[in-house]
Amino acid sequence: MTGRYFDTDQEIPESQAANRWFRYAGEHDIDIARAISLWEDAATPEGESSRETVAGCGVRIVPPER
Repeated sequence: MTGRYFDTDQEIPESQAANRWFRYAGEHDIDIARAISLWEDAATPEGESSRETVAGCGVRIVPPER
């Protein structure tokens, strides 16, 4: 099961959310390896800290329930 991705309260496809995150990461000098790690962690139930970081680009991630 995959997570869900939101722009404000509008659900968006994962690909759109990822594009936004990686564009934001590039504009904010976040190393690509770090950006990938944060993105992957944010999609896990344990990734609350990473979800907070990713939220900086305006995307809210709701991970799958276990």
